[in-house]
Amino acid sequence: MKKGLLFIFILLLLVNVFSVNISMTAGAVGKELEVLYKQVEEFEKLNPDISVKVLPMPNSSTSRHDLYVTYLASGTPDPTVLMLDVIWPAEFEPFLADLTSDYDYFELDKFLEGTVKSVTYKNKVVAIPWFTDAGLLYYRKDLLDKYGYDVPKTWDELYNVAKDISNKEKIDGFIWQGASYEGLTCDVMEFIHSHGGAIVENGEVVLDKPENKERTIMALNYMKKLIDDGVTRKGVTTYMEEEARRLFQNGDAVFMRNWPYAWTLVNGDSSKIAGKVGVSPLPKGSNPEGRNSATLGGWNLAINGNASKSQIEAAKKLIKFLTSPEQQVVKALGVTQNPTRKAVYNDPRIKEEIPFMVELYDVFINAEPRPVTPVYSEVSREIYTETSNVLRGIKTPEKAVDDLINSLKEIM
Repeated sequence: MKKGLLFIFILLLLVNVFSVNISMTAGAVGKELEVLYKQVEEFEKLNPDISVKVLPMPNSSTSRHDLYVTYLASGTPDPTVLMLDVIWPAEFEPFLADLTSDYDYFELDKFLEGTVKSVTYKNKVVAIPWFTDAGLLYYRKDLLDKYGYDVPKTWDELYNVAKDISNKEKIDGFIWQGASYEGLTCDVMEFIHSHGGAIVENGEVVLDKPENKERTIMALNYMKKLIDDGVTRKGVTTYMEEEARRLFQNGDAVFMRNWPYAWTLVNGDSSKIAGKVGVSPLPKGSNPEGRNSATLGGWNLAINGNASKSQIEAAKKLIKFLTSPEQQVVKALGVTQNPTRKAVYNDPRIKEEIPFMVELYDVFINAEPRPVTPVYSEVSREIYTETSNVLRGIKTPEKAVDDLINSLKEIM
C-alpha cells in the first residue's frame, strides 16, 4: 500500500516538474467562453503535462487590440496563445512565432483558402484560422409573415419594411453596431461596398475617386437617415454586438445586423423570439452599382514569439486540438461560429442544427476584407471615428468623407 502511494506521489511529482504552463486570450461574446472552457478541460485530460490558463478579453476588439500592443511590446511571454482578429496578422507579425514550417502539421491545405491567406504575411504563416465570420441580416419571420412582406433585397426595401412594421408593433426597425469602435468599421464597409464604393484597394487610398466618394456619401446618408427617421434608435451610437443582440433577442427589433454567433442565442431557451428568426445575406444598395456585401470577420490563433521553446510546442498542440475537425464542429454547434475547415461544412450535425451556415456558404467564402495594410488599426480608427461623427450629427457626410480622405492619405 505504501509502495503504491509512493509511486503515485513520485508520478505526480514528475508530471508537475515536467509540465508546461501556457495561457490563452479568449473572447467572451455569447457562449464562446463557456464552450472554450470545456474544450480546454478536454485538452488538458488528453495532455496532462500541459496546463492552460484562459484569459478573457474585452468584447470590444479595439480594446483587445490595445491590450495586445502592451503585451507584445513589453516582451513578456504571457499570454502564450493570442486570439487575433482577421485584420491583425500583418501588424503583429514581427512579434509572433513563425508557423510556416508547420503548414502540414496543422493541415492548412484543408482550410478555406481565404482564411489561410488572412494569416499569411510576406509568405510567412503567423497564425492558424480558428473560425471565420461574415455580417448577416437577422429578421423576424413571424412579423414579415404577419404583414405580408418578403425578406428585403435592397437597403431601401429594408427601410420601408422596417419603418412600417416598427410603427405598427412599437418596436425598433433595424438595429446594428454604431458605437465608435472596430464593429462600426465592419458595418460601414458593408454599407459602402453594397453601394459599389471603396475606400482602400491594393494598399492605396481610392476614396478620392469621384465614384467612390459619391457612393460612400450615399452610404453614410443612408445610415444617418435610419437614425433621423427613427428606424434605428439614437442609442445605436453606443451599441456593440451584444447590445444589439440583447435588444433583438428581447423582441424589440424587426431586423438586426450581426455575426453568426448570435443565432444560437436568439434561438436559446431564454430568448423571447426563439423559432421566429430567419437569416439572409445583407441587402444591396438600391443604386445601379449596388451589390450584396458582407464584411469578412473571423479570428485566428497565434503564438507569442517571446514564449519559451517548450511553451511554443505546447501552444502548437493546443491550437491543433482547437482547430481539429471535431472541435470546429463543437464550436459551430455551441457558439455558431463558422468553421475554417472545408469538410466540416458537410458534417450532418451542422446541416441539421445550423442549416443557414451551409445554405449561406457562398456569403462566407465571398465576404469582403477590410482595408489590408500593416497600419490597419490607424486606418480603421479614422473610418469609425468619421462615421461616428456623421451618425451623431457632428459632421455632414460630405465633410466627414473629405476629412477621411486627407487623414488616410497622411497615414498610408
